[in-house]
Amino acid sequence: MTDFQCLSCPVCHKPLIRQERVLCCAQGHSFDIAAKGYVHLLLSQDMHSKDPGDSKEMVQARKRFLDKGYYAPLAQGLCTQFEKLLPQGMSESPLLVDAGCGDGYYTHTLHKFLTARRSDIRFLGLDISKEAIRLAAGRNKEIGFIVASLFKIPLQSESAHILINAFAPACDSEFARVLKPKGYLITVIPGRDHLFELKKVLYDNPYLNDEKEPELPSFTRENQVRVKQVIDINSAEDLKDLVLMTPYYWKTPKEGLERLSRLSSLNTGIEFVISIYSRK
Repeated sequence: MTDFQCLSCPVCHKPLIRQERVLCCAQGHSFDIAAKGYVHLLLSQDMHSKDPGDSKEMVQARKRFLDKGYYAPLAQGLCTQFEKLLPQGMSESPLLVDAGCGDGYYTHTLHKFLTARRSDIRFLGLDISKEAIRLAAGRNKEIGFIVASLFKIPLQSESAHILINAFAPACDSEFARVLKPKGYLITVIPGRDHLFELKKVLYDNPYLNDEKEPELPSFTRENQVRVKQVIDINSAEDLKDLVLMTPYYWKTPKEGLERLSRLSSLNTGIEFVISIYSRK
């Protein structure tokens, strides 16, 4: 069971302390720990809609697709990079934060891999989607999952050793604030050829991804690796989930979705760019 260490109150920014099923600060603000084990720390004034973030339908489709192992090569690539960065010989327990964790697939995979090598490492995952965090919390009770914004991370300054930001918005100032001076940030973006064969089905004029990296003036890029593989999506249901979990669902013309609906399988390349940054 996680103790939610290093969290700060989203109202007054004082440290949050766990008391049974509640997190409280010195100013008296309190936040219930849900039955699923997560905490909602997104204030109403920071919510731009009643249910911000990815829709329930999109989040559930992503979980079904990822749970079938289609993106396992990326998860394995992340494990390799994190193992290299994991602090050794420290008296302090390292804290890894997944900023934009979604349904927690990568967070959970990293937790299983890294805790086998260092048992005292702590994990925290946050996402603005309540449904995503609900599913993430169901994966692993040892990870602290919170509903929160990447642009107002309820975490004490200089408390995280490593931060991951995969397929999510980036906030340079908040990432720099929550990371320790010698901390690392790992980002993941789609590579140029990612899902190109799928795009050839959806669009008359398929395009390559531009590989635009997030703007991170507070960081220095130390390394970059690519993960490339060809996967066989072997059912119409999985193809539907793949499209539904991506922005393609909202951008694809009706004709493209109809072409996809007639397929029962698809062989397509996947490509991811993993970048490792140090805090300046």
